[in-house]
Amino acid sequence: MKRIDGASPEAFASDFVPVPILDVDLDDRIEPPALCGQVRFLVRRGGVPVGFLPFSVTERHRQLDDLRPEIKAALPALADVLTPATAGVGRAPGSAVRSPLTVSVVVTACEPSPGLLGTLRGVLQQSHPADEIILVDNRPETSGLAEFLAESDLPGVRLLASPRPGVSHARNDGLAHARGDIVAFTDDDVMIDANWLGNIAAAFTDDSVGCVTGLVLPWELETPAQALFEQFGGFAKGYRRKVFEIGSIGEGALYPYCAGIFGTGANCAFRAESLRAVGGFDAHLGTGTPALGGEDLDIHLTMIRSGYRLVYEPGALIRHRHHRAYPDLRRQVFTYGAGLSAMLTKRWVSDGAERREIAARILPGMRHLLSPESEKNAAKTDSYPLVLTFAELLGICIGPFAYCYSRLCARFGGRNSSRR
Repeated sequence: MKRIDGASPEAFASDFVPVPILDVDLDDRIEPPALCGQVRFLVRRGGVPVGFLPFSVTERHRQLDDLRPEIKAALPALADVLTPATAGVGRAPGSAVRSPLTVSVVVTACEPSPGLLGTLRGVLQQSHPADEIILVDNRPETSGLAEFLAESDLPGVRLLASPRPGVSHARNDGLAHARGDIVAFTDDDVMIDANWLGNIAAAFTDDSVGCVTGLVLPWELETPAQALFEQFGGFAKGYRRKVFEIGSIGEGALYPYCAGIFGTGANCAFRAESLRAVGGFDAHLGTGTPALGGEDLDIHLTMIRSGYRLVYEPGALIRHRHHRAYPDLRRQVFTYGAGLSAMLTKRWVSDGAERREIAARILPGMRHLLSPESEKNAAKTDSYPLVLTFAELLGICIGPFAYCYSRLCARFGGRNSSRR
C-alpha cells in the first residue's frame, strides 16, 4: 500500500533528474539515444500516438541497430490501443482526409507569453489548414498583443479584443466571431502536432458529435514541478479513442462527474452551432474569475447532458508546457480543486435532477479523491508532496464560495476577475 504522508518538495527536488522526451514512430527504424539513462518515448504508429513510455536506456540498448523490438515489448497493450473503442464513429487516421467542414481556431491570451509564437506557428503549419485563426486578447488595454502580432510573421492570424476578464468570456467572444463549422480552442502555451486539426475535423463526420477533445502530453520534463504535475494526473487521457454520451456504461461510479475524464479546455473543439445552442462557456467559471477554473469540466458535461456525443481522439495531439516552478504548480493544483467544486456547486444549485445525481456520488467521490489506491492517485509515488494534496483539498473547500462570489460580482457589476 502507498504511503499517504508524502515527502517535502525539497526532498523530491534533491533526487530529481530531468527526463528527455523523444518522439519515435514504430513504422520507422528507431536509433538508440546517445546517452544512457531515463527517457520518455512519445511512441507513434503511422503518426498516431500510441504511448508515452518511460524507458531506461542501458549500454546494451546503445549497441542495438533498432530499438523497435524493445519498445514494442515494453509498451503495454499495444494491439488494444490501436483498436477503435466504439463502432459508429470511425477512427481518424494519422493524416486525415480533408473534411468538408470548415474550421476556425481560437487561441486565447492576455500577453505575449513565451510559447505564444510557437503555438500560432503550429496552427499555421497544420496538414489540414485552418480556415480561420483568431487570437483573442483578453487584456487589450495593456497586453501588447497588437504590437506582438504586428512584429511577427503570422499571416492570416486575426486579433480580436475581448475586454471582459476571464477565459470563458474570451472563448465566447471568439465563438461569436468565428465563421467555421467547427471551432477549435487551445491555449498560448502549447506545441501543436501537425495532424491536430485533421484528426479533430475527421472526428466530426458523424452529425451526433458535438465536441471533440484530444491528447495532451508534456512539452518537457525538465524540472521537479513538471514531473510532479504528471504525478498529480497530467492531462493525458489515454491512447484509445473513446466516445461518450449521457448513457455511456463502464465509465465508473462517478460518471459523468469524474473530473477531466472527457479532456481539457486546452485541446477541445465544438460543432459551432451546437456550442452556441447550449450558450457557450459559463462566464462565472474559468481562469480570470473568482471561481478560478472549471469551465471546461462544465461545458463538456453540458454537451453530454444536452444529447451530443463527445469524442476523445488521441490523434489530436498537443504538447503542453507545464509550470516549471513549484509555487506555480502549487497554485495550479489549488485552482483545479477550486474549479472542480465551483463547477459542481453550479450544477447542484441549478438543477434538481443533477443535485440528486451528485448527492449519490459524494461517498464514491470522497474515496476517489482521498484513497491512495484510487485511479486518481495511481501515478503518485511516495515522494509526492503532501502539501500539494492539501492545496487541492483547500481549493475544493473554497470552490463553492468562490463560485457564489463570482456570480455576485457579475450580478452587481463588481470586479469579476482574478490573477491569470
